[in-house]
Amino acid sequence: MYAKRLIVIALILILMTSIVAGCTQLSKVSTVNGHDNAKPVKFIDSRGNEVTLPKHAERIISTNAGCTEMLVAIGAKDNIVGVTDYVAKNRIFMNNLPANVTNIGSFQTPDIEKIISLNPDVVICYADQSQQGLNKLIEANISIVYLDCYKLDNLSSDARALGVITGKDNKAEEYAQFIDKYLGLVKNRTKNLEDAKKPAVYWESYYAYSTAGKDSSGDFKVRYAGGRNLAGDNMTSSPKVNNEWVVKSNPDVIIKQFTSSSVKTPDDAKKIYDEMCGRTGMSDVNAVKNKKVYLISDNMNGGRNVISLLYIAKIIQPQLFSDIDPDKVHEEYARKFLPGANEGMFIYP
Repeated sequence: MYAKRLIVIALILILMTSIVAGCTQLSKVSTVNGHDNAKPVKFIDSRGNEVTLPKHAERIISTNAGCTEMLVAIGAKDNIVGVTDYVAKNRIFMNNLPANVTNIGSFQTPDIEKIISLNPDVVICYADQSQQGLNKLIEANISIVYLDCYKLDNLSSDARALGVITGKDNKAEEYAQFIDKYLGLVKNRTKNLEDAKKPAVYWESYYAYSTAGKDSSGDFKVRYAGGRNLAGDNMTSSPKVNNEWVVKSNPDVIIKQFTSSSVKTPDDAKKIYDEMCGRTGMSDVNAVKNKKVYLISDNMNGGRNVISLLYIAKIIQPQLFSDIDPDKVHEEYARKFLPGANEGMFIYP
């Protein structure tokens, strides 16, 4: 009888040990970076809506280059399973992404079937993304999240949202504070400038005579940097102007964007620079006469939009920002968040 009791007790102890071990293993599986991965997560998207996801996203497709950069920067690169062709062609991005990441096409018209085949938890799009094809993703039980990850005033909140989505809150907070530090620095130095001290700026995208309208990315950069955007009253995001309009407006500063694919060497940049300055009537424009024509790269995505702002602030208000070296800030960013981010040409001359 005594022997039978011992056997029963031993069996009970073995069973309890197995249950505890199983619970411990379950805890390990369901926890990511100190978070319960099975718990719902909440955040605000770029449309101002509160979004709830059933759990942290482990498989993410980003149709947004700025979002892709932010995900890498906050330590969530291994969560990325799909990116756009823009990202897939970018050496710096691909050096920092998993080797098996899939190209899902352009952000305007991504390959919906390929996206579904990758079985993502979340697809992240721009807030104004076309709804074409997105209903198929919803039908496939794939969550769609709208985060812009390029608008200066929302960069840090977008970064924090990505931290919530992936469970990388701590690194996301470090990244957000980096953005807030330099954005705040620029805005604080220019906020009390008198209008008379704000030079007139003509902003041109990589398309000739396509400029920056009210509340566009270029408009915010010019205004925050202490300039007066000549097309700032135009309600179109990217209004088209002509040579006569530019000459008549007589900008004090001209800033033209270039793509990383169009400018790989100083000689490439000089060709664009000379074309700008050589347009009809431009020799009489203040910016040309005073050598205040600059080219700036559009290849500063995500949080690096604030570094782009630093370069522009140095151009528009050199005295206010004489102590700031954007190249050094770029080096800091590359060291902390995205190795290689500062490689290449970002400003000319």
